[in-house]
Amino acid sequence: MKKIISIACSLCFAIILLQACSSSNTTDVKTTPEMEEFMKALDGKYQSVTDAITKFAAKSDLNTADMDTKDLRDPVIINARVSDSTTCYTIKTNDGAKDCQYEIGWNNGKIISITDKTPE
Repeated sequence: MKKIISIACSLCFAIILLQACSSSNTTDVKTTPEMEEFMKALDGKYQSVTDAITKFAAKSDLNTADMDTKDLRDPVIINARVSDSTTCYTIKTNDGAKDCQYEIGWNNGKIISITDKTPE
């Protein structure tokens, strides 16, 4: 019986450890000044979001994933990664009703992609 309890406790500890590691929000990727400015613009008004996207968009027909239609505020970077010359930041923000997540791809100080990553 002691052996079963010991195995069960070890298994629970391993699961907790794995979950903690997989949900880590730390990153070694430095936030660019453009990304910092973009995040400061998310002040709870959709027009501010639209203006920030327009200012930093690499092209005028950038797919915004409807990010520019929401009153987003309180953004936090939850993940970041660098691939070749692209830096992607995943942010968590709130639209007044729920938390939203977006992945924003940057290249040379311009937004090249926005993907809605909000969990269903």
